[in-house]
Amino acid sequence: MSADYFPLKENTRYEYKFKSTEFEGVAKIFIDILKVCKKPGKTAAQARMIFELRDSHTTEYSITRDAKWFTTADGVITGGRREFPMPPKEGFKWNEYLDSNEIVSLSDKVSIKAGKFRECMKVVTMFSGGDAGKSVRYYAPGVGYILEEYTGGDKTCEVELTAITKVPEENKKIKEPQHAPPNGKNSPRRRIRT
Repeated sequence: MSADYFPLKENTRYEYKFKSTEFEGVAKIFIDILKVCKKPGKTAAQARMIFELRDSHTTEYSITRDAKWFTTADGVITGGRREFPMPPKEGFKWNEYLDSNEIVSLSDKVSIKAGKFRECMKVVTMFSGGDAGKSVRYYAPGVGYILEEYTGGDKTCEVELTAITKVPEENKKIKEPQHAPPNGKNSPRRRIRT
């Protein structure tokens, strides 16, 4: 059985710091896993992202894991993305829109504020074949999305996990889900939210 690179655990809060050349200061991002529904061959979670800089923005969306893909419908990446194939395999490549993705490693070591992680999955995305920049993101087994570094044009961003806690009681209420655009050829290009 392969490692679980993005466990979906109800009432779990992931806290990230977000730095970007598009704004001054450091933003906070909270990803709350509010509810998880497991069915044969598919797990779906209702999630909420809270983005805090000078004010606060909240987005509700879904995360799904089936036999083929682990997918976010929104979140840190506007409009969502296919995070990685199931099961993850080193060297696996896939295209999404004009972007090419590859799992380049399942054995990286990453040291960040939230801790030191081993056997991490490293995914590299080349935007428009590399002409528009690239993203390198890491997932730790048993933890999930821990780090992403993005460069494109004159923009650089970094999203880094700082803590994993329980969702505060006042944040557990689930709102009606907002529907993201379909993952089709006419969907908008995905980029890190700023």
